Order: sequence, then C-alpha cells, then structure tokens
Amino acid sequence: MASWQFRNMIAVGLLLATTVPLAANAAEKVLFEDGHIRFVEVINRPGETQVAAVLFSSVVMSDAAWPTGAEQLGPADKSASALPPGNQPFPFCYTQGPSSAATVNVKGDFPQHYYRIDYKRVDGKGYAANWRAWYSDVFGAPTKVVADPGMAYAKGKPFSKAWPFDFHYNATTSAPANHTARYQDSHIDLLEVAIRPGETEHMHGHPYASVYADDGGFQPDGAIYNNATLIPGAGPPWGKMSGPPTGPNFPI
Repeated sequence: MASWQFRNMIAVGLLLATTVPLAANAAEKVLFEDGHIRFVEVINRPGETQVAAVLFSSVVMSDAAWPTGAEQLGPADKSASALPPGNQPFPFCYTQGPSSAATVNVKGDFPQHYYRIDYKRVDGKGYAANWRAWYSDVFGAPTKVVADPGMAYAKGKPFSKAWPFDFHYNATTSAPANHTARYQDSHIDLLEVAIRPGETEHMHGHPYASVYADDGGFQPDGAIYNNATLIPGAGPPWGKMSGPPTGPNFPI
C-alpha cells in the first residue's frame, strides 16, 4: 500500500522549503513534491487576502485552532471534518476537491496555519492494477535493512503517557523497509508507507498523533491483512474517518 502519515514530532529538518509568494498576508511552502503528491504548508495572516486556486483533490490537516474568518470563501467541494479518538479537537482533517481562487478574511491577532496534501494523481480503484508502474521505486528492494525487534523491547522505557512503548518501536527505526520519511522538521513528519505483497512488517508503532491520508492504496481490492500487537487484541486508536468530497471515492 502507499499512503501518507502526518504527525506532530520533534526532529531535524531534512529538506529545504520552497516559498511560493501569493499575497502580503498569505504564503504557501511546498515542503515535498513528487509525481504523485504535493505536501504544502499554508499560512494566512490576519486581514483579508486572495489565495490561489488549488487544482487537485486534497487532504487538509491542522493541529491548532483556526482564527475567526479563516475558512476560504471561494467554492470548494469539502467533506466533514475527521477527528481523533474521543472526538478530541486536534489534529483534525478534511478532504476537498479542486477549489477556485478564494478570499480569506482572517480576524483576530493570530494567523491561520495548516498543511495540505494535494493529489496530482488520484490512484483510486486503478491502484491494484498499476502499483508496480506507479511505485516501482517504493516497492523495490529496501534501502535499509534491520532486524525485526519482535518482543525485545516490550518491557522497555515508555516514550510518553500517550504512547507507553520503547522508542525503538518507532516506525522509521524499527521498520525502515516500510516507512520512508519524505519530510521532517521540528513540528511534523511526513511518512510514505509501503508494504510489499506477502511481506510482514517488523513490530513497530507510531508515537505521535497522526493523520492518515489515502487515495486508494491503504486497503486495495483483494488485499488481506493480519496484525500482531505487543498488547494482544489491541488495535490502532482510530478516530472518526473522513469520507471523500462529493463525487470521487478518494482521497480519504
């Protein structure tokens, strides 16, 4: 499968951001881009400004309150917000279709800030038939091979109250063959996840609050999954799931 994960974290930045000037009060930074997605940081400062059109279907995500007037006023096909377990407010996300240029009038004394994954190509139902061609690099031989930690750190030092496991089980440390960091800075980590047919991932977890964004590769037709956990019977703490905007089946 191929999907993207957004999570809060403390890490060292790996890529330089490209600033795309829009207006005095607005800015977009393309933090990562390949032939499939664009990962964009958006800042709209207090005041009224025009923002550029978004030509692709997107997943919009944030981990902070938005100021009054932050919603874009131009037409956009938009889903309901998805929330963490227990309907906690952050992080939240929603999906939207392509949107026209819009007016944003941010009121108050702090800016609107969020991230957006733009799908330049929506894999959709075509993923199952085309994954080899679309992701020949991702599903090639892993560039980093480590031993499966299994239960070796099951009684290790808890990383946090929210994630009471040893940090050796962090996905990029424990299972680097399946988790590729596409962008990291002191706030977020963008991971691409890929599991080869017949492959078993190493025991691992995700220690930060996350948004999973998918355009067809998460559970493609015909895929069967079996999971083992450190805590028998435990599953991932999914929150409310977002549907796609009206019309297409993806992204979610």
